[in-house]
Amino acid sequence: MESKKELEVELEEIAMVEEDKEKEDQKKETKAEDVEEGNIYTTLTSPSEHEYGSPSSTRSYAVNKDTSIDIHRKLRVYRIVSLVLLVISVLFLIVVLVLLMKLTGKQPCQEVEQVVTPPLEQECSLEKCQEFHQLPQRQCNDCGKDWLRFENTCYFLSQNRLNWQQSRKECQRKGGDLAVITNERVQMYLSKKGNLKYWIGLNNLGGNQWTWINDTVLTVRYWGDTSFPGECAILAGNEPPERSWHPSSCSFYLQYICQKM
Repeated sequence: MESKKELEVELEEIAMVEEDKEKEDQKKETKAEDVEEGNIYTTLTSPSEHEYGSPSSTRSYAVNKDTSIDIHRKLRVYRIVSLVLLVISVLFLIVVLVLLMKLTGKQPCQEVEQVVTPPLEQECSLEKCQEFHQLPQRQCNDCGKDWLRFENTCYFLSQNRLNWQQSRKECQRKGGDLAVITNERVQMYLSKKGNLKYWIGLNNLGGNQWTWINDTVLTVRYWGDTSFPGECAILAGNEPPERSWHPSSCSFYLQYICQKM
């Protein structure tokens, strides 16, 4: 009798377990059907996942903070790049100015004597010329203020007017004498430098023959109009150099050309 009761109890327990299992299976099937049908009213696993839930303030603040940091970093990079470009531009400008000054600056004194072409008018002091070329004083001397240098000779074209005798005395006071023109180069040079009428060291005071004040023989002549009487010669700088000499009275007041070595 007892074994029969025990068997009945076991059968009831088995039936209850199977019934519970069937209920669980039915629940699972119901949930699966709801998922397949896309039921939007399905209970969410977390309240924060509700589609109508309020957004998280912590997350928004973190995003805004990161964006602000990125903007500041970019601005800092832009400023550094701009500063570097500015410095490079300033350095480039300084280099250009230095090169421009070197290209447009005055060159050292040129040599006084040249082999091929006649030397040009020099604009250097005695000390600079001797230091640069290491030449003796006779090849690189300083003519002085208002004097012009040409072929180792210094010339002075006056602005004031004197007669021939006074002009010669003034030239002697300056350490020279009236100009003596012995070649075409000097004649062309003095004619181009002056545009007035100047006394030169040529006269015929001792007779009918024209002579230089240093008793040099008159070998080259650049006479123009000789119809006017006179014992002293003038050079007309405003006339063609080939015929710019004219006789004139020694008492006239004219400019003069001095010469010294």
